[in-house]
Amino acid sequence: MNFLIDFEIEDIELEHWAEGIDFLKIPDLTEDEKNIIDPIVAPTSGLRIQILDLKKHEGKEQYLLTKRKLFLFLRMFKAISQKYKEMKDNQNLNILIFTDNRPTKNILLSLCSKIFAYDGYTIYYQKDNPGESKISSPYGAASVALYNDIDLIIVLTASHNEISWNGIKLYIDYPIPMSGDLFKDISKKALEVKEVHLKSDFTPIIVEAEQKNNEYVINLLSKVIEISIIKDKNIVIWPYLGKARGIVNLFRYYGANVTVVDEELNPPNPLKNIKEIKLQKIMDQANSNIALLLDADRDRIVLYVKQNGEYFTYIPNEIYAAMHNILAKEFNKKIINVRTIPSDLRGDDTSFINILTGVGYKHLGIIMYFLLGIEVDQSKIDTAILYYEDENKNLIKINKATPLKQQIIKLMENQQLEKYSFLMVFWEESGGHTLNILDVAKNMETGQYEFKTEFITIADKYPVPALVLITELICRGYIISESIDWSVKGINLTIPAVDEKKIRIMKNFAKNDGKKIKIKNKEYEIRALSDNNNMIDIYQLKSENSTLFFRPSGTGPDVRFYIFGKVGTHLDEIKRVQEYVKENYV
Repeated sequence: MNFLIDFEIEDIELEHWAEGIDFLKIPDLTEDEKNIIDPIVAPTSGLRIQILDLKKHEGKEQYLLTKRKLFLFLRMFKAISQKYKEMKDNQNLNILIFTDNRPTKNILLSLCSKIFAYDGYTIYYQKDNPGESKISSPYGAASVALYNDIDLIIVLTASHNEISWNGIKLYIDYPIPMSGDLFKDISKKALEVKEVHLKSDFTPIIVEAEQKNNEYVINLLSKVIEISIIKDKNIVIWPYLGKARGIVNLFRYYGANVTVVDEELNPPNPLKNIKEIKLQKIMDQANSNIALLLDADRDRIVLYVKQNGEYFTYIPNEIYAAMHNILAKEFNKKIINVRTIPSDLRGDDTSFINILTGVGYKHLGIIMYFLLGIEVDQSKIDTAILYYEDENKNLIKINKATPLKQQIIKLMENQQLEKYSFLMVFWEESGGHTLNILDVAKNMETGQYEFKTEFITIADKYPVPALVLITELICRGYIISESIDWSVKGINLTIPAVDEKKIRIMKNFAKNDGKKIKIKNKEYEIRALSDNNNMIDIYQLKSENSTLFFRPSGTGPDVRFYIFGKVGTHLDEIKRVQEYVKENYV
């Protein structure tokens, strides 16, 4: 494999402290560095940092890992260690550390491990090459629930960002991203770190987390539909970064003939970067009609499908909406449809109930916990945007489980259902999808309805079951393009905005809440969608034949705009709205 980036590392002056232990003094932070570690707009899915600086030397691009960028990660590692030890009273100090395949993976894995080893933790790695511990981000998150004796997981990844970036996804006790007061507390601790100790004489315990995840997926899918037609089908998988070992092994378990494309792309993001000519050639050579394109941490997916001699690209919004429609219409599945507000609305009409949340799994996961009676930290609920849709399509705001459960019971009683195994789907437009089974039954002795599942609760992105399901459905002859309404088109675009600019736009636009405004002679009803602290996070602009949203990005310096509008005019319309917001509210 020809790797895309070579980089140099700035020398770090370690002091010898004791046998097998080094000491490193951390310099004070600049204001810019403080904002990276403790951002004004909290990230929706971990912390991401452009760790490699790009330099020009004699006309060539060179990447450099500076001490100061590395120190930002060391601060966070130390702060996570301190916080976890406080939470657990220095008990159960076990940590599983994973990485994706970024060029900085090994140095961050090594330093992270040494910091936690010095602090008394037992270090666990995924079975891999010596000194490595690679796994997909969803499998890493789920491992905190799959392993009873490990309650702390770190995944070193920057998802779909360019490979000069890296980052930290953190899971404590539950597979749900860190947010709210806990994340802020870790950030504050990181600001105060002055020194770290590094213990090099430790031996990680090796586990088979990928296999454990695949066994879970196989068991879960057996309760949805039979996965059988995939067998002997030719499937192309392009991981974009790394090998996608877990997903490849899963498809091979089901008997698929898998061709893996061994070329890395930068950015590792199939939503932005598809080499169609090469992909078509590979598919022809493999005699394949379907290719699965994956980002660096496997939570953004694209399908490239050959139908009647033509090639079609399907993005997550289209994949998931179509999949839900097929499962509801053709397999009589009743779906509890939990989606982020900007996600595709073309599957809503086939759902048993629609539940809409803010962007990211820090919102989606709370709904899963509500439905299953799992206690949720109040700070997470306070900062969450949670609505369900009633029979008249009104959005009803919720901050606890009871009203949501009552609505589901009401709908069950209307349909004379005393028990049912619902398909719960939790998903977002960028590619995350999580599936579980919700068993709701009336207790004949008490008269009360009980909500439970036989499966562990993964309240973070876990799209592998959906990836297998949609592949099975395509292999059975179902066609994505025939399963959603193509008179409506959904896309998203961004405008650049640093944190201060994001806040200014959101604050200035608030005066329109509940009003109607005209943009280029088209009238929109404006609604601000807020969290349970009444902080506005998303604006909805609804016209007679389109729905738009915009919100500050939690993963980059942008404001994101979304539209579901008429084919042929939707692109011009979203650009008009973007320009209107830029001109009037910055």
